[in-house]
Amino acid sequence: MVNSSAMERKEFLQLFGLGATALLASACLKSCGSKSSDPIPGAANVDFTVSLAASSSSSSSIDLNDASKGYIYGANRAVIVARTAVGAYVAFQAPCPHDGTSVYFDQRQTRVVSPNHYAIFSGSGGVVSGPVSRALKQYTVAHTGTTLRISG
Repeated sequence: MVNSSAMERKEFLQLFGLGATALLASACLKSCGSKSSDPIPGAANVDFTVSLAASSSSSSSIDLNDASKGYIYGANRAVIVARTAVGAYVAFQAPCPHDGTSVYFDQRQTRVVSPNHYAIFSGSGGVVSGPVSRALKQYTVAHTGTTLRISG
């Protein structure tokens, strides 16, 4: 003879386990999907100037140890400014839209790379390859003398 209260406990535990699994799965899927729609941290109302005459040890930027790879600016490390092989300057959002890792500029190939998962973006910020689905935001760079103005 089967104990009916034992069956009820077993069924309850099975249902509880399935419910907990479904809840965790939906939370994981929601957090994974939210990365591509999150706003760029610190990127609202970008408008600042950079002196090309200033040393790379300036407290307003974090040196990536090579001017061709770019310099990241802002309290939230929100913008990367880099010099192209032809001497022009470009500026993009610094955090990768996939995982927030700071990107770097590949001057030789005029592209932006996320070192964490090797997503590649074109010289205009468009997705070339990798696990990303959203382009980098590109900012306007105005070069006057020894000053760059980044806005957008």
